[in-house]
Amino acid sequence: IHLDTELTQLDGFVGNFKSTLSSNGKQQELDHGIAVIATGGAPLQTTEYSYGQDPRIVTSLELDQKLMTDDPMIAKAEAAVFIQCVGSREPERPYCSRVCCTHTIDNALELKKRNPAMNIYILYRDVRTYGEREYLYKEAREKGVIFIRYSLDRKPEVRLEDGKLLVNVIDHVIGSPVEIETDLLSLATAVIPNRDEQLANFFKVPLNEDGF
Repeated sequence: IHLDTELTQLDGFVGNFKSTLSSNGKQQELDHGIAVIATGGAPLQTTEYSYGQDPRIVTSLELDQKLMTDDPMIAKAEAAVFIQCVGSREPERPYCSRVCCTHTIDNALELKKRNPAMNIYILYRDVRTYGEREYLYKEAREKGVIFIRYSLDRKPEVRLEDGKLLVNVIDHVIGSPVEIETDLLSLATAVIPNRDEQLANFFKVPLNEDGF
């Protein structure tokens, strides 16, 4: 493991690579046969849906932390709302991040496990639980998680009013507005690629139009 280190030169081919690692002004050559390129991504920093204005409004990753640390907020919550596609599948970021729906449903099921009486709403544009993850979607429906579809031109609205956290959305089935009072709002923010053109060029790996 090399910390604070950059790959500055690469020679060779699959099975016979020679990498130059640079760290604190020093260089080291490393011979290896295989390279795993796992550059990852980062969550979008959003201000949408009143994020940052109230501690009850969190991102998916922040909710993970609260679940892992048994945050008292979770134990007290009687209702939770999840909003999908925050900052993705829009003109500036047209791609689907592919992991958000499964992540949200996992967290919704965990909340149901801790408090089966909790009212949970997932506001989505399309549910994309790939492959056998579709079983998670089915399980969430069976356990009473309510899915409400919204469109890009009629996105949910979030209000903070008299200490209440309110979410308004048009119910796609009845075609009428619905107001939900919630104790917790989780935002599924887009995954932003760690665009690294130099690394891609070293290994001759193409980036797609979104930078992944």
